[in-house]
Amino acid sequence: MASMHVRIDEMHSRVDTIDSDALLTPAALDRIVRAVLRAMEDRHRSERVLRADIDLRSIVEQQRQGGRS
Repeated sequence: MASMHVRIDEMHSRVDTIDSDALLTPAALDRIVRAVLRAMEDRHRSERVLRADIDLRSIVEQQRQGGRS
């Protein structure tokens, strides 16, 4: 088993591998982690936009119903 320390911005970690021939370089790990973080942020952003859109539609619907009464 091989081990290496990885630092990406403020995150520090130790990565253990079974096959030392398959050990990724720190630069490759950095690219993978950054891609995952970007994908997670994109997903969270999409969820926030959807929630905001639902909230806005709810407010507009309430205003429309209030105007009919």
